[in-house]
Amino acid sequence: MKKAIIILALAVFFGTAAFAQNIWTINYDIGIPMGSMTDYISKTSWRGFSINGQSYITDKVTLGGTFQWSAFYEKYPRDTYELPDGAVTSTVWAKMYVMPLLVNARYNFKPEGTFRPYVGLGTGAYYIQQETQVGLYTDSPKNWRFGLAPEAGLYYPFGMSDLALHAKVAYNHVFYNVNPVGSNLGYLDISIGLAFFSW
Repeated sequence: MKKAIIILALAVFFGTAAFAQNIWTINYDIGIPMGSMTDYISKTSWRGFSINGQSYITDKVTLGGTFQWSAFYEKYPRDTYELPDGAVTSTVWAKMYVMPLLVNARYNFKPEGTFRPYVGLGTGAYYIQQETQVGLYTDSPKNWRFGLAPEAGLYYPFGMSDLALHAKVAYNHVFYNVNPVGSNLGYLDISIGLAFFSW
C-alpha cells in the first residue's frame, strides 16, 4: 500500500509536465504543531520548504503532487526522566523530520484575475523520523504513515508575467500511532513562495 501511494504521487507530480497548462510552485514553509503533537514538540518550526506541480484537468480543477520537508525541534530543561530500564537526569532533545509526498486536487475559484483563490485536498504518504535524546540514550523510530492535508491558498500574479506570489495554509493530519505523540499527528503548515504558470 505504501509503495502504491508513493508511485501514484510521483506519477502525478512528474506527469504534470505532459499537460498544456501547468502551475509550479516553490515555497518556504512554517510548521505549527497542534493537538497531541504539542505533548512532544510544541515549538513552531521555521525550517521547511515545499515544491508543487499542478495541471488543469477542467477549466477550474487542477490535479498534481506535492513534496514537503519540515523540521521540528524542542529542547527540554535538565530534569529527571523515566526510561524503560530506569531513570536519568539530563537535558532532553526532541526532534521530528516530516516529509509528505502527496497527491493534490484543487478547485480554483478564479483561474484568471488579480487574486486567484483555491481550496484543495492532499492525501498520501508521510515519512517521519522522530528522534528523542536523553543523556546517552537515543530513540529514533522512522515510519511511513498515511495522512490528509486540506488546504486553502491563492495566487497573486505580477502584472502580465507568468510569475505570481503564492500563499497557502494547510492542516496536515497523519494517522501516526507512535509514542509519545499518540494515534494522530497534526500540524498547521503556512507556505509562502513563488508560482510559475506554464501555458
